[in-house]
Amino acid sequence: MTSPLHPLLAAHLERHARKLFRIACGFGRERDADDLIQTLYTRWWRRMTEEPGWTPPESSAELFVCVRRAVIDNVAKEQRQRAHLVHVDDPSPWGASVEESLFAFERLEWILAHLPEGLADALKASLAAGRDDDATVARELGLTTGTFTARLFKARRAAEELASFYELLPLELAELAATLRFSGKSRSRVAEERGLALSEVSARWQEALELLGVRGRVAS
Repeated sequence: MTSPLHPLLAAHLERHARKLFRIACGFGRERDADDLIQTLYTRWWRRMTEEPGWTPPESSAELFVCVRRAVIDNVAKEQRQRAHLVHVDDPSPWGASVEESLFAFERLEWILAHLPEGLADALKASLAAGRDDDATVARELGLTTGTFTARLFKARRAAEELASFYELLPLELAELAATLRFSGKSRSRVAEERGLALSEVSARWQEALELLGVRGRVAS
């Protein structure tokens, strides 16, 4: 931004800069987190100019959504740039970083989509606020600090398990494994919804466990 920030935005930035940076890094955007934050404040400045009385978001959940939208826009822009340069003989110096960033973003999106709602909310709030601010986050979610800490522990453990599904299993099998582990639905319900025999669901779950075991040992 070439002009000074609106005083309200300047105060907002002072309160939330670290939180916004953490969220961006959580999406795998360490290398351009500052640019993403600048993009957000430029958008907010324009909106305040167009809509007098509007104020930027304050809660961790709202800030998470805003950064997520900015990341989606940036990833789409990078993909367009990469497609434009695909015929250039010299490889793009940032090509690998774009791919890694996109993978990290898509993985986090997939994990959040498959976590139970309460665990997903806890993890998103933690990504936004940082690990050393549990009491503040708990208040935002209307929870006691102890309840939030316990929920966040479960969320992180579940996210690690989901990450292994995403990275080590074929996507269709990863979807089934995530549903069986974290949807709260019975195997018979999952089988009915997917048009599968119960025995087939059980066989695919066993296949997932075997793949996770074999590939996990190879990866280690």
